[in-house]
Amino acid sequence: MNGIQLFGVCAFLFCISLQEGNTQGLVINELQASNDNVVYDDFFEFDDWIEIHNTGGILNLAGHYLSDDLDSLDKWKFPDTNPGVTTILPGGHLLIWCDKDPEQGEDHADFSLSGEGETVYLVDTDGTSILDSIAYGQQQNDISYGRSCDGCEDWVFFDVPTPEAVNQTTQLPDYLLYINEWQIQNETTLFDEAGDYNAWVEVFNPNDFQVNLAGYAFMMDAASYVVVNDEPWLTAVEANGHIVLWLDAEPSQGANHLGLTCSVSGGNLSLLGPSGEVLDAIDWELSTTSNSSYGRSLDGSPTWIEFSVPTPRVTNSLQIIPGGPIVINEVLTWNILDVQDNAFENEDWIELHNPGNIPVDIAGYFVSDRIDNPQKWMVPVGVPDSTIIPPGGFVLLYADDDEEQGWNHMNFKFNNAGEHAALRTPDGFTVLDSLNIPLLPADVSWGRMYDAQTPWIEFSTTTPNASNGATSIIAQPEVSSWIPYPNPIRPNSSMPFPEAGALYDIMGRLVMTWSFSSTQTMPSAEGLYIVQLASGLSARLVLEE
Repeated sequence: MNGIQLFGVCAFLFCISLQEGNTQGLVINELQASNDNVVYDDFFEFDDWIEIHNTGGILNLAGHYLSDDLDSLDKWKFPDTNPGVTTILPGGHLLIWCDKDPEQGEDHADFSLSGEGETVYLVDTDGTSILDSIAYGQQQNDISYGRSCDGCEDWVFFDVPTPEAVNQTTQLPDYLLYINEWQIQNETTLFDEAGDYNAWVEVFNPNDFQVNLAGYAFMMDAASYVVVNDEPWLTAVEANGHIVLWLDAEPSQGANHLGLTCSVSGGNLSLLGPSGEVLDAIDWELSTTSNSSYGRSLDGSPTWIEFSVPTPRVTNSLQIIPGGPIVINEVLTWNILDVQDNAFENEDWIELHNPGNIPVDIAGYFVSDRIDNPQKWMVPVGVPDSTIIPPGGFVLLYADDDEEQGWNHMNFKFNNAGEHAALRTPDGFTVLDSLNIPLLPADVSWGRMYDAQTPWIEFSTTTPNASNGATSIIAQPEVSSWIPYPNPIRPNSSMPFPEAGALYDIMGRLVMTWSFSSTQTMPSAEGLYIVQLASGLSARLVLEE
C-alpha cells in the first residue's frame, strides 16, 4: 500500500470516526412554530423553523432525519445533494425551514410545526435512534422557544429569537403601554378560563409591533407583581391590540392572572416597565356600578368615563356589528377516516350554517378555540365566491393550523378531549354562537340535532356541508345507570329524572325544562321526543297510548 492509499484510508476512517463520535453532539437548540415577521428564507417567506446546534466536531447531517411524528421518525431526511447546506461546524448552528416545501432546497423539510404544540425529533441515520427531542406547548407569534443557552438543559421563550446565533436573552426597552380599562365588580361581563367572574384590567398597545408583558410589573398600592414569561400567548399584546389580565391573586391559573386584587373602595394601580419606570397609573375613589367598567373614552386618551357596556379585549370606541344569523352547526375534533380537505388530509373541522333568508358574507368574522383570544382567526376578506353562505347553506372550516392551504384553513387545531369554540362578528366582540365541545371519540362529531336548533348530540355518521336532518341522527344513548323508563310512556304520565335536563319535540323545539333531580309530568301530545340531561346524555323518548 503506497503513502497516498494509506492517507486515503486513514482519512476515510477518520471521517467515519468523526461522524460516529460527534453524532451525539447534535441537539435541537431553538424552534419557532409561528413566524410572522422574524426571519425569512431565501424565497422571502416567513416559515416555521428548527435550529440544530453542534456541540461536537464538523459534521454533514446528510442521512439524518427530522420528524414531528413518533410513528414516522424518518419523516424527512437531510438530503445528500449539497453538503454546503447540510454541513454544520463545531459550535455552529443550522436552520431548517419547516414549510412543506422541500423543493426549495436541502434545508426545507416536508412538514410544518404546529403552533398549538407537538413533539419534534432529531433522528440518527438509521431512522430509528432519537438523538434529541423536545415536546413543546402553545406558541405565540414571533416568539421562539429555545434552550436558555446553546446546549443547555433549560428551555425558555425568546422575545427576540436567535436563529443561527448564540441563544441569549435580550433586554428590551420600556415600550409605551396604557392601562385602558378595568372592571372591579364583574358579575356577568366576562369570565376567565375557569369560568370565574373576577376583576380585570385591560392594557392597550399603541405600537405597530407586538409587546410581551413578561417582565413588566403591576403595582396595586404597596403590593407589586411581575408578569412571568412562561406562557407568552397569554401575555403578549398584539400591535395596536388589547389584552385582559385578571386581578384575582391566582397566578397559578395562568400567566394572565396577576398576584394582585383590588378594593372597590379605591386605590392606585400602576404599570411599570422592565426598568422599573412607571409607564401608566390610575387612581379611583369609588367603585363603578356593578357590571360597568371604567376606561379611557378613546384608546390611550386622557379622558376616563364609565362604560355601561364594557369593552374588554377590544377598542373602547367599539362600533357594534351585529352580523348575520350564522350558527355553529357541527364540529369534528378527531378526524381519522372522515372527510378530507383539499390537500387530501383528514383534519378537524367546524361547520357554519346560515338558517336565514338572505346570503351572508362571513369575511371578517372571527373563530377561536380560546376564551382569552377571541380574535384568534379571521375569515379572510377578498374571496366572496367562497365566504358567502347562501340561505340554508353551509361552509366547512378546517382546524388544521395550515392557513397556507386555503382561505378556510384556520390557524389552530381542536383538542378532542374537549374545549371551547366561539364565532364572533367583524367587531371581534359580539358573540354570534359558542359552545363547549365535549370529549369525543374518533370520527364522531358534535352537532345540533336539527340545523340551528338544540339539543346538541353525537353523530357517529357526520354530516359536513350538509343538513344534520332527522334521518342522519345516528347517536345512541351512552351506557349509563339511567335510561328512560318506561319507554314508550303514556302522555301525561310521570317520569323520574336523575338530574337537570330538558325535553325537545321532533322539530327540535324546547318543550320543558327542570333544574334538578325530580319527577316530571310528560306532555299530552303523542310522538317522538328527545331528552337532554345536564351531563350531556341524550335519549329518545316515545309518548304513545
